[in-house]
Amino acid sequence: MPADLEADVAALVGQITELSERHRSRLASASWWNDRMLDWAISHPSFKTQLFRFVDVFPATTDDEDVVRHLEEYFREAEVPHAFDLGLELAERVPFGPALSARVARRNIARLAGRFIVGTGPAGALDNLHALWRKGSAFTVDLLGEKTVDNADADRYARRLDEMVAQLVAGSAAWAPDDLLERDDIGPLARVNVSVKPTALSAHFAPLSREEGVAEVLARLRPVLARAARGRAHVHLDMEHYDVKDVTLELLEHLATDPELAPLQLGVVVQAYLKDSYADLRDIVELSRRRTGTALSGAGAGTPLTVRLVRGAYWDAETIQARAEGWPVPVFDAKEHTDANYERCTRLLHENHGSVRAAFGTHNLRSTAYAIASARVAGIPDSGYEIQMLYGMATPIHAALRQLGLRLRVYAPVGELVPGMAYLVRRLLENTSNESFLRQRASPPSTGTEPVRARPSAPVAVPGPDPVATRPPTDPGFPGPYRHEPHAEWRRRPVRDGARRALDHVAAGLGFDVPAWIDGHEEATSTVIDSVDPSCPRRLVARSASCGDDHTEHAVAVAERAWPAWRDTRAEARAAVLFGAAAWMRARRAELAGLEVYEAGKPWADADADVCEAIDFLEYYGRRMVELAKGAPVESPPGESNTMRYTGRGVGAVIAPWNFPLAIPTGMVAAALVTGNAVVFKPAEQTPGTAWRLVEALRAGGLPDGVLGFLPGPGEVVGAKLVRHPKVAFVAFTGSKAVGLDIVEQAGVQRPGQRDVKRVVVEMGGKNAIVVDGDADLDQAVPIVVASAFGYSGQKCSACSRLVAVGGVHDELVARVAGAAAGLRIGHPAAMGVDMGPLIDAEAQARVRAYARMASDEGDVVLDSPEVPADGYFVGPTIVTGVAPDARVATDEIFGPVLAVLRADTIGDAIAIANHTDYALTAGIVSRSPAHIELATRRLRAGNIYVNRAITGAVVGRQPFGGYGLSGVGSKAGGPDYLLQFLEPVAVSENTVRQGFAPAE
Repeated sequence: MPADLEADVAALVGQITELSERHRSRLASASWWNDRMLDWAISHPSFKTQLFRFVDVFPATTDDEDVVRHLEEYFREAEVPHAFDLGLELAERVPFGPALSARVARRNIARLAGRFIVGTGPAGALDNLHALWRKGSAFTVDLLGEKTVDNADADRYARRLDEMVAQLVAGSAAWAPDDLLERDDIGPLARVNVSVKPTALSAHFAPLSREEGVAEVLARLRPVLARAARGRAHVHLDMEHYDVKDVTLELLEHLATDPELAPLQLGVVVQAYLKDSYADLRDIVELSRRRTGTALSGAGAGTPLTVRLVRGAYWDAETIQARAEGWPVPVFDAKEHTDANYERCTRLLHENHGSVRAAFGTHNLRSTAYAIASARVAGIPDSGYEIQMLYGMATPIHAALRQLGLRLRVYAPVGELVPGMAYLVRRLLENTSNESFLRQRASPPSTGTEPVRARPSAPVAVPGPDPVATRPPTDPGFPGPYRHEPHAEWRRRPVRDGARRALDHVAAGLGFDVPAWIDGHEEATSTVIDSVDPSCPRRLVARSASCGDDHTEHAVAVAERAWPAWRDTRAEARAAVLFGAAAWMRARRAELAGLEVYEAGKPWADADADVCEAIDFLEYYGRRMVELAKGAPVESPPGESNTMRYTGRGVGAVIAPWNFPLAIPTGMVAAALVTGNAVVFKPAEQTPGTAWRLVEALRAGGLPDGVLGFLPGPGEVVGAKLVRHPKVAFVAFTGSKAVGLDIVEQAGVQRPGQRDVKRVVVEMGGKNAIVVDGDADLDQAVPIVVASAFGYSGQKCSACSRLVAVGGVHDELVARVAGAAAGLRIGHPAAMGVDMGPLIDAEAQARVRAYARMASDEGDVVLDSPEVPADGYFVGPTIVTGVAPDARVATDEIFGPVLAVLRADTIGDAIAIANHTDYALTAGIVSRSPAHIELATRRLRAGNIYVNRAITGAVVGRQPFGGYGLSGVGSKAGGPDYLLQFLEPVAVSENTVRQGFAPAE
């Protein structure tokens, strides 16, 4: 930066700081309690966390007793300021104490909300907005309550938005004109400025459903835009999470290039903390040039776009999500890089002044000063851009900027307390972050009396683009730490385009042959099994061999011969086969997922996740076996050597399901092989093509011939024979309860020639419940329930089939879940935006339809399976309420999209209802009560308990998966103990003393 510009920036920072200090005493309007509370939160992170969680749950509390209970739960362990703590202590000792504490909390939270929210509705906000206008501040109104889960939510937001524009246009018409606020050097400015969150206008505004989402937003937004154009109002598209960044820019292009909207003043937000924000800004500038420089179908040139340059409000969430998923982090890691990028984007806006209007939304004094100083260097007048700040934050700086004659626009949220909570918590986070205005005010001087905020420093250079993330090749001898295979980052266009190309490639190759595989040879059979596309049963996916008794006998005999050499192979070499298979799958990941789309009817995200899980099993179990091969620690006294090692059990049978056609068989086969066993693998009849890919992967990884046999065929033939075979030492099975229990029974019979008590590892499904507590955030609960119940059409053993609603939350919860489920897109999963594909076959379709009919006899059906495609095994979601805990729809494992809703008066009743099942696989609770969450995690009868998240989607190494009761027997898949089931522990004890001598220790 030129020295003179840096000097100008420093001088401006000092000037703004000095002016703001003069205004501070008369402008500070927050209550003593609020200021004290926020100051304490700055320096006490535990209190900050609990405070924000309490503020978040507060609107859901039902009465004074409920408020006090939550206060005690949240602040029992937190370090709280004395005055706050004293209030809680007095609540137990004075008459009407609980009522008083609740009233105090309610009053102070209302004050806090009033600090950041300009009004509860357009009419109520007009007085405060007019007061801002009289002071010399323009505004942009943000309508709170933006979380949308169904069409009703979206329609409601659209109506409120239209009403707000109408009332603001009418109500502001009589305000005195202000040339500074209503004109810049480019032309007239709209008096009314409204910010819109596109996600609030469609539940499908997301990467994989972008086309439908954009179309729905356009349909709902056009009447609002027409009203805004007539009323000369400005409409600004807010930018939210990175997931919808590209979708929002796509929406902007539709609006900016619409000839009918050419006169509309339109804008968008750019978030400088995003690494690709500069490139996006260049594209927006070019779009604005096209809009202003080209006649649009005779409508004349459009108005220039306005860009609001901000830092971004979701840094923590974006960073956490990306790191958890294993994706490139989209935001800059260091604040100084965001600062540098903000200034780089500022320069780009100034360089294109006239083609685009600039608004600088920031509470960072250096960034504000840089925008002003660099504009002056570029010859842009102070009225040629806007400074934007948040309502209720840093109001002395608002006054200072107005005093300097700058155009200031205040971002002013409007909404009720309940829908405004998410916004309020974000503002609290900003207020108490390390770089916040409030924190800077509270920081001690660094030298002399100069406050931290008055010491501007030039930002560092913006880092270059991230290198392409690639997983280094695995060294079998020195495997690195296990890392979860990242799911596809669908928000990136190259990922979506790659998946589409892979699907087309897979579709062109359908109808392939799947052989049996015995002793390193492919074998055909006289009879075959046709695997068809369940979305279009006329389409043949694969034609597989259909093995019988002779093939089974042969495969077991070959495996028995091959086993000793494989057992004695070093664990590192066995693990290397798994690592090689993982590399093979990773290189073909999109094609493998595409095959599942056609053979198993899995939508894109489900299919990709299944392939990722298969890779995870290979990587995780390979590393785990290398550790187990070192032996278990045992004690050795002087003169004695004690060791414990593990050896394979022998020949094992793996009988796999169709619903996770690659992941589950990979987990079972890989675990059995890497532990030094030979395996005979029988895949599901519905998905032999996908199962054959596992065999190909292991062959590519270097698995010796004979160690693995592959026998597609009927379960009652191949599977039954394997279970009864005397040379089979163990059976690993995933499937139905009826078949699983039969396997347990048959495996317990000793037959002639059998030298082992068969080990049985059986996973048999569940009847899983989610409890939604009375204080739950329904914006969170509804997507959790819908994803858990209807993801992959309910064909997951972990799926939610029972919803238990506590107290008064029932009616709204049911209405919103039904609305969200009704909006799910049902169709062939090869289409990118499909939420629900088909059931696996005609038998499953008939079974689920029968339960859907039964639902009307056992309760009140609030969502009857909507219209579905006629071709294919489709069944839409069914939701039934008023169900008794003993009803069949509440007790039978349906394995399809049928959800039973049950009422509970208390959290204890809800847990008892959830536990009213023979199964014990997964369960969940959605709650904001720490005490209720703790109770549920202790009392819920399930092998996997999920809190405030979906109950499906366990990740290898993170959520070891498996249940008990009639959900199965055996240790958890993807966990540290799973391999032990396929091993025999051997203890060796040696006397090391010979003639009085022993080896040195």
